[in-house]
Amino acid sequence: MATIKKFFVVIIAFILVLLIWGCQCIPSLDTEQEITPSQFSKVMCVNCAPSYEKVKVSVGEYLLHNSLDYGMEEGFKYFNVTPGVKNFVVMVKGDSVLYNGFASLTKAVPYTFLIIQMQRRVKGMLLYDTIGTFSPTNCYFRFINVAVNSPTNLLFQIEHQYPVYFSLGFKSFTRFFTTYPERYKVTITDVEKDSVLFELRNFELSAGKGYSFILRGDFQSENERYAPNLLIVQHNFSEIYQIEIKK
Repeated sequence: MATIKKFFVVIIAFILVLLIWGCQCIPSLDTEQEITPSQFSKVMCVNCAPSYEKVKVSVGEYLLHNSLDYGMEEGFKYFNVTPGVKNFVVMVKGDSVLYNGFASLTKAVPYTFLIIQMQRRVKGMLLYDTIGTFSPTNCYFRFINVAVNSPTNLLFQIEHQYPVYFSLGFKSFTRFFTTYPERYKVTITDVEKDSVLFELRNFELSAGKGYSFILRGDFQSENERYAPNLLIVQHNFSEIYQIEIKK
């Protein structure tokens, strides 16, 4: 009899353990929840405001950069941010606010947040870093023009066997285009003056990567550091989109 009673006690205890393991807690402000990387949005910040050497950048409750250098000496990195409507704030020394705006972030989507200059004001430009179909054997590129006092008619061109070109004015950009790993020639030309502003020969695009060719700086600046320059941002798409493929 004692053995049977003991057996039932063990069975009841086992059932209680299963119920506890299967319990789904109701989310609340007091409930701590673990967020996996695939549940985050991803944000990369790029300082394209030539008048501001270093800026502080926060997105919602996240401080992404305490001192984002114009020279982008920190490199290029995506930060995990919880999705939803977020407040993007850009500040300088003394926490003086240069830009304050809102944007809605989608789960598992990568973005590039460009800090750009419009004469004496600073604006934010949030771009989707999305592509149609990812293949680890392909590579991807886009062009962005955020150079202050930019000529109205600039020709952005990439060429291997044949040229592909785009006419971009200030605050204009293309989507990401798909190509194959190879060495390319990249040029930016001022059509009105018929002069080549920038030229890259034998620039290698690697498989699984994305490349943003960003024209920034100030065409009227007398400071060489802030003169127009071509910034190349590499996006590690193989790391970002492989996560999505595995899901």
